[in-house]
Amino acid sequence: MLLAHPEAEDLGRFVEGTLDDPERTAIVQHIADCDDCRVLVVDAAEFNEPAKVERHSNWWMGVAASLMLVAAIGGLSYRQFRDPLAEAKKDSATVKEGPLETRLSGFGFGPHHTKRGNEEDEDTQLSVLKGNAASLMELRGDDAKTLHAKGIGFLLADEDKKKSIGPLQAAASREQDNAQYQNDLAAALIAAGDAQGALAACDRALRIDPNSPDALFNRAVALQALERPEALAAYERYLKVDSTSPWADKARTNIYALRPF
Repeated sequence: MLLAHPEAEDLGRFVEGTLDDPERTAIVQHIADCDDCRVLVVDAAEFNEPAKVERHSNWWMGVAASLMLVAAIGGLSYRQFRDPLAEAKKDSATVKEGPLETRLSGFGFGPHHTKRGNEEDEDTQLSVLKGNAASLMELRGDDAKTLHAKGIGFLLADEDKKKSIGPLQAAASREQDNAQYQNDLAAALIAAGDAQGALAACDRALRIDPNSPDALFNRAVALQALERPEALAAYERYLKVDSTSPWADKARTNIYALRPF
């Protein structure tokens, strides 16, 4: 169990290299286990590096040594300190049209429809999103976080959605108790035309987190794609968890389409 988070002032002093050894060691031990504080430290280090290098030639070496120690304690690499999907998630909140009909964990909503040949050019922000996603396809590493991000890159940027399934399946296998990884695998399977496989992935996600709005929505989409009568009840179950987001409006639209007249 983690101790209380260090004070912001102490984290700042850690980045500045002005803490004494016992205080520095305590923060190193804390951020080895605390994602939130670790991200704050790494972001602050990147922001302050240029100015600090000019004033203190040994400043960055001290911070780098601290971060290497964190990596040794926590079994992490520098790449894992930060969310590689952060830019793509931020972009997803601004698109006018989403690239998928399903929910990706942590991503924003954009109404999705299939384009026809003569339709107007793609939303500029969607192009930015796909550009950032394309860079994820080049990630190297076999840890779950990297594989998951790489799979999302293929899912958002590549026309062949099947390319996303391998890395997303590998990530979900490495962290079998991660509901988000199971959900995003389901989203990829739906996009690739495997609604039955997606349904199984959603069920795994919901066994981990029974109230995951992402998995509940995607499960309903999978059932609808399979033309299963349970799809209507699945959307209604989803609305009990999320009744106010744009995804809820989409669920209501789908319910209307499914209800017999």
